[in-house]
Amino acid sequence: MIADSSHVQIGHIRTDFVSFPSRTGLKIAACLDHTGALAGRPWVVIAPKYGETKKNNLQLAYFLAANGLNVLRFDQTNHVGESQGRMQDFSLPGAVDDIIGCYDFLEGNGFAGDAVLVSNSLSARCAFRAAASETRIRRLISVVGVVNMQHTLREVYKEDIFGTYLQGRHWGLTDILGFDINGEIFLGTAVDTSMHDLAGTIADIAALRVPLVYFFAMNDVWVDYHEVVRATEDQPLARLVAIEGAMHEVRENPRAAEEVFRRVVWACLSPSEYPGEEQAKLTIPDKKLILQQNKQERERLRRSEMPAESESVFWSGYLEKYSVLEKSEDYRQYMELIGRLCAFRPGATVLDAGCGNGMFGRWVLHEAMRQRQVKTAAEAPSLYVGLDLTDRGLQDAQGHHLATLDRHLDEVRRGGPPGIGYLRFDFNDLSEGQSAPRLPFADNTFDVVCCSLVLSYLRRPQLLLRELHRVARPGAVIVASSMKPHCDMSVIYRDFMTQQISTEELERARNLLRAAGKIRMKEEVGHYAFFSETELAELAIDAGFKVRENFHSLGNQAVVIKAQK
Repeated sequence: MIADSSHVQIGHIRTDFVSFPSRTGLKIAACLDHTGALAGRPWVVIAPKYGETKKNNLQLAYFLAANGLNVLRFDQTNHVGESQGRMQDFSLPGAVDDIIGCYDFLEGNGFAGDAVLVSNSLSARCAFRAAASETRIRRLISVVGVVNMQHTLREVYKEDIFGTYLQGRHWGLTDILGFDINGEIFLGTAVDTSMHDLAGTIADIAALRVPLVYFFAMNDVWVDYHEVVRATEDQPLARLVAIEGAMHEVRENPRAAEEVFRRVVWACLSPSEYPGEEQAKLTIPDKKLILQQNKQERERLRRSEMPAESESVFWSGYLEKYSVLEKSEDYRQYMELIGRLCAFRPGATVLDAGCGNGMFGRWVLHEAMRQRQVKTAAEAPSLYVGLDLTDRGLQDAQGHHLATLDRHLDEVRRGGPPGIGYLRFDFNDLSEGQSAPRLPFADNTFDVVCCSLVLSYLRRPQLLLRELHRVARPGAVIVASSMKPHCDMSVIYRDFMTQQISTEELERARNLLRAAGKIRMKEEVGHYAFFSETELAELAIDAGFKVRENFHSLGNQAVVIKAQK
């Protein structure tokens, strides 16, 4: 074992960073969470979800450690995180080898002869295979485990990727759930080892000689409940447990996630096959301890996972795909909410801070022209100013806005066009101090400020909010929003894909989902941060605003606040 000297002593829970070889010889980076006594206590191994790292399992790990269990959580090889290997070489059999490598490490260092294995989503498929033959796994816990990879990918992409591979199509480097993967390796090894379909999962679960507790989400759109039943019905040691109100990303619903954490801990502690619905009194770890440890691990990941492209390049490509959301009913409802909260009036000066490709600005212009139809032409024209990081976004916004005005030619001729301006500005350039860069506007300039889904992507979002407070007039309205922590876009995506859309729109929607996966990875390593309604309100209050209302929108995956200066 190689122990990292930067281990952390936090309260009564300690985290040691360690590394050890996988069965293929690559280094696995892992964390050991415990209360100081590694020997003589039961162990739990937590496998990370596809596209996530050991940091994502920190909260559950501390919950387990607070209740007397030792925990090993790790980064898969050929994956994101600190372990060795290239993400493009990731494979399901490789992930199985990593799981078994963790048990080699525990036994080789005299820590444990066996351990419970906890898995989530796609890592559960690998856990089924590992537990089918690995006798040191004494209990298997699956949270929304994928039982049929072929079905899940077909639901995501509306294309049978494994089917076309089996028909002879070569995929090469392709996107798999938001990451560029060597399709020949990923698809080929999954098929060769029968890990791609339901039949293979049924066989693995049937071979289990240890209890399996499978938590399934009632609102999961990626995993078919009937297939879960088929996969487990012939295994007397399997128990299915429903998670009410949960989607595939269980943490999207904090209450559901808390309930799952409790049940997982109790299932790890109980000597019976499944302890039933009644749970023992559990110790809850201090949230401050978790936040401190999370911060340290995020900094480690930030150093190990540097972005491959600049923010400007990334967002230019993202905005190209983003406009496909216009046809989504969830997005239309979101834009209507933003517009209603802004309470736009003729003559208002409007700042769109992070205008993207101009969807909100289009609403502003349409509303200005609509109001002209019922008011006199002598009304003072409105002023709209859009700020964005990318030239591509500003060009698209201008094109969309000119097209909107073209549809209102009568109103434009009668009262003149509204004032429209655009400026490229990187909000990350803002800093503190009298000589620091500022927004290029005078104090008390704008009546309405919109900051839609922007703050999460800034290094210091509070600096932008303070500048927005400075340039807002007394009594001005600001509407700000953020995707919520652990957001799950699956329902929005599924609902959109069921509409009558063209082949081009289908591919753009797939690309948008892929880009969303990259955004989640950037959030994982600390480049981005999604906010709850409480956190977003606190940022606004800290900047000097008074928060009036808060809402959930965009398929319940975004939080929106209305505040005033």
